[in-house]
Amino acid sequence: MQAPVWLPVWQAAASLLSVATEAAVVLPFMAALCLFLGRRRLRSAMAGCGELFVTIALVTAIFGLIDIAGHGYVSLRALPAAMPQLVPSPFEFTSLPWRSTITSFAAWSCGILLLLVARRVARPFFQTALVDMDEDSAKKIDKWAVWAGLFAFAACVCFFATLVLRNWPFLGLPYQMTREAAISILLQNAWRESCAALMPAGGLAVLALFLRLPGLSASERNREREMKSREVIPGTAEEIRPLSDKEVAELRMALAFALAGATFQLLDAGFVAFSSAAQMGFGGYSALLRFGPFLVTAGSLVCWAFLFAKPTRTKFLLALLPVLLILLRAVAGF
Repeated sequence: MQAPVWLPVWQAAASLLSVATEAAVVLPFMAALCLFLGRRRLRSAMAGCGELFVTIALVTAIFGLIDIAGHGYVSLRALPAAMPQLVPSPFEFTSLPWRSTITSFAAWSCGILLLLVARRVARPFFQTALVDMDEDSAKKIDKWAVWAGLFAFAACVCFFATLVLRNWPFLGLPYQMTREAAISILLQNAWRESCAALMPAGGLAVLALFLRLPGLSASERNREREMKSREVIPGTAEEIRPLSDKEVAELRMALAFALAGATFQLLDAGFVAFSSAAQMGFGGYSALLRFGPFLVTAGSLVCWAFLFAKPTRTKFLLALLPVLLILLRAVAGF
């Protein structure tokens, strides 16, 4: 049977949507951590990071909702024509793919609603982060931050539950598999996906922070070009407008999450790359499948490590390149 014309287009779009879905799972946790840590120390930096993480989480969650609905639609369209003759029919409301899609869609929608509530509750904390206030007012604002963090964490739980529900065998467990074993396998898989999702989530946050930095004026750009033309060793020229302590703290917070996810993925990809050489063959395509994820992750890790060591506004390429590599890996399917 010939594949539909729209199927390759959907596969490419679904690969990009999957990156947003992965990032949306852990971004609420990242925001909750910033809200909890920013109550006393580094209030302004953690408030800036938390607000950015919540905003990116909402945007990626909308794309994740499209991803879930699209996968349910494609699963239904891909069923053979003879499937409606089965009992129970897969096209009934209570069977796959409807039950899996609807429960996943509902859990994900609850996560989005909780994120909206978290952003609403955290608004006083975000707006007063740079304001000096008395002890009583600070304690009151801190309580709002704690509640917002709890709502953000609840949204993360809903998104995590979606990873389990979309793979749950609603039509029955495989032969000789117990319910406890199925739950254990699905939870382990969802946990592994969540740890790996720190990489795209942190990468998107780092790129967004760079895009949010104020640009240089025309005179400052001219001075910067003049100083670069005089430098003897590339990269040693003094910055015209160095990053503030708040901007450095925000960047390093986002980079810490990106580096944690990249380290996890590097270990995973390295194990696959160097332990399955005999099974996967030695052709060009098999080599790409084997070493592609490892090289992409290693390249992203190096870029973020340089940024973490010395964050400057001139290193925008080091923030953009890892995101492009992540998207390329998703579209290429390796």
